[in-house]
Amino acid sequence: MYKNTFKMVGGDIVVDGDLILVDGQEELRQNIENRLSVNVGEWFLNIGMGLDYAAISGKGIEDRGIEFALRECCFQDDRVKEVRDVRVKRNQETREALIEFVIIDKEDSPLYMEEVVNLG
Repeated sequence: MYKNTFKMVGGDIVVDGDLILVDGQEELRQNIENRLSVNVGEWFLNIGMGLDYAAISGKGIEDRGIEFALRECCFQDDRVKEVRDVRVKRNQETREALIEFVIIDKEDSPLYMEEVVNLG
């Protein structure tokens, strides 16, 4: 069910004398983080992948709209069974939101996530 992939920190591949691989839930975490950092239509190899930033940016966007866009993005990975406990904490000064949520994978294991997104 899980794959092996390169360990990434801050979008950079980690090299410690050799490439480091991750698997299991850490690989799923990286996959979701990468999807959330890409705007839908931005990656030419899969224009349907990513977070719909247009749906979460600008005035009048409600927390439930942010939650919907987050869920839609997470479910792009077929290993995600459920997204629970989504909490949006807005910072009006920086126009960002800290989003905390729990992913339940196909093995019914929880994965606790948080992501900061720019609300524009």
